[in-house]
Amino acid sequence: RSEAKIEIIIAKNVYGDLIIAESRGAQNINSYTQRDRGRPKRDAFVGMLPPKLAQIMINLSGAKPNDYLWDPFCGTGTVLQEAVLIGVNAYGSDLSDKMISYTTENMNWVEKTFSTNTFWQAHQADANSVKLTSEQKERISRIVCETYLGQPFSAPPSPEKLHEVVGNCNHIISDFLQNIHSQIRPDTTLCIAVPAWQNREGKFTHLPLIKNLKKLEYQQIIDKNLLYYREDQVVAREILVLKPADIAKTA
Repeated sequence: RSEAKIEIIIAKNVYGDLIIAESRGAQNINSYTQRDRGRPKRDAFVGMLPPKLAQIMINLSGAKPNDYLWDPFCGTGTVLQEAVLIGVNAYGSDLSDKMISYTTENMNWVEKTFSTNTFWQAHQADANSVKLTSEQKERISRIVCETYLGQPFSAPPSPEKLHEVVGNCNHIISDFLQNIHSQIRPDTTLCIAVPAWQNREGKFTHLPLIKNLKKLEYQQIIDKNLLYYREDQVVAREILVLKPADIAKTA
């Protein structure tokens, strides 16, 4: 018997259409678990970006092998990790020296565990005031990050508290986008995760900046609500894919 086998899926949708598909691959759950819980350093307080979501965001940014990517909120290094594993060079920065230490330890583990030698570099910097080097300005064509998500909640906050948290997050993320706008290449694609808050009725409060991107000189490339969350999760991740507005107008 042949060792070459394929899996064929035959299904019918609600409209009665017959769908025939071939399964080309399956996710490796053990590998995802190893790259998440098996890393030397994790920190639930600053949030734990799932490796799968980091992969999705890198793909949405359009990053290809040998491109240079930057995560200005690198935390424990999940985006950098997933980038180098597909041959994308990665810069990381974070306000916290502790997070840079965690990223460095995790990335050294990735290099040893997965035998990768793709370029990466991590250093301490505030995303709202960081100044890119001339080399970084020339190299970086993708920005992928989970921005500041604000205070975690186990239950929907009061309207007053929500107003406070939304305003704080909106201010920090707007300042970040304004700071980097003049420093990045005009063809740079950004894929960033920002917070959105779910109430008890399942409706979401979004950051005001999303409706004011033109004022920040950015434009959404994917004009849809891309939300990543568990059913009972208050603070969801909303994925934005952006370009500087001047290049987006002619794209």
